[in-house]
This record gives sequence, C-alpha cells and structure tokens, in this order.
Amino acid sequence: MVVLDRYDTPPEPNDAGASQRTKPWLMIYFQCCHSYGRLYRNRAGTQYSGCCPRCGARVKARIGAGGTSRRMFRAG
Repeated sequence: MVVLDRYDTPPEPNDAGASQRTKPWLMIYFQCCHSYGRLYRNRAGTQYSGCCPRCGARVKARIGAGGTSRRMFRAG
C-alpha cells in the first residue's frame, strides 16, 4: 500500500473559492528510454498507471497492504 498521499501542486482556489486538489501521482524513471514520467492513481484507488512519455510502454503499480511509502520508482 502506498502510504503517502502527496500532490504535485498546492491546492488552488477554483471559481467558487473552494480549494481544488490535483490527482495523486508517483514519479517513475523509465529505463527503456532514459526518461522520467508520472503514474497517476485510478478513481477506485487500487493502482497507479501510466506510460513512458517516449515509447508508450505501459506501467502499473498496485496499491495494497504491506506496500511502501516510496514516491520514486524505476521501470525496466
């Protein structure tokens, strides 16, 4: 389970004045193309998913019990 729930930008006020939050994400280094990207959490809160910004390789990271609090990962 990913313990931390951080956001890449601070909350910003929307038109109604209430705070608005960005979608939770994890940083990932794609070894295939030597580039960095983000995995975003799905609506159900069960996994983070995304793809390499250069070649489009898809990556998923499950959220569950006994997980880690790390925020940066490497994908081969």
